[in-house]
Amino acid sequence: MKLLRNGIGSILFNLIYYPFTLIYCSIGLMPLCLAKTDGPIRRGIHYYCRGSLWIARLTLGLKHEYRGLEKLPKEGAFILAAAHQSNMDPIMTFPIRNDVTALAKKQLFHVPFIGAALRKAKIVKIDRESRTAHKGMEDVAKHIQEMGRPLIVYPQATRMRPGHYRRLKSGAYYLQADTDLPVYTVATNTGLFWTKGFWHRGGTAVFEIDGPIEHGLDKAGFMERVEAAVVTRSDQLIAEAGFGNLLTHKVADDDA
Repeated sequence: MKLLRNGIGSILFNLIYYPFTLIYCSIGLMPLCLAKTDGPIRRGIHYYCRGSLWIARLTLGLKHEYRGLEKLPKEGAFILAAAHQSNMDPIMTFPIRNDVTALAKKQLFHVPFIGAALRKAKIVKIDRESRTAHKGMEDVAKHIQEMGRPLIVYPQATRMRPGHYRRLKSGAYYLQADTDLPVYTVATNTGLFWTKGFWHRGGTAVFEIDGPIEHGLDKAGFMERVEAAVVTRSDQLIAEAGFGNLLTHKVADDDA
């Protein structure tokens, strides 16, 4: 019965969510790129995220829960080092503060319409293909400080299915080292519910915030803290949701 309910919910979700995204982004968001400030497009993104979460709850019975939200500063810049399992992750991130910014590979800025939206929303351009990409974190950090906005980074670098692992990227370490900005962490279990494929399931997606990570740690110590707060804690949330069988400790390919 549960499998049937999830199957019907998945069909309804895909039939509603993807047309909603296409129409909202093309008709709702793109004209906001012409505004003089980034305020309108940020509000538009905020409403898109709220609408997406509402569609997930309506069709899948997928609820969401924030934990530790009170730990985050209400204003000013900080770094949010988060687990990344699902497209639901950024959708749960942007409603926290509608001035959140993120990193995007430079190629996206050349895509018509998308590039304009990224520039208007002040998304930060990075070169992922550079072998010295970590050196560019100093410029990114200074930019974030000047804007006074939170930055979301994903140490896993790409979406990781629950139970899959890869070596963490150290960008958050360099951002903290270059600026002394506080680094908070996010653990999540969103990949259990809003999956990478067609089929999804109902439940409660948790977005758990912790930190800040103490200053003065060397790189190894910092990355151990990130591993524990982002990866290990996400595993615990997955097990708490009743899916401990997925924690196979499988090493993922780079294109996972």
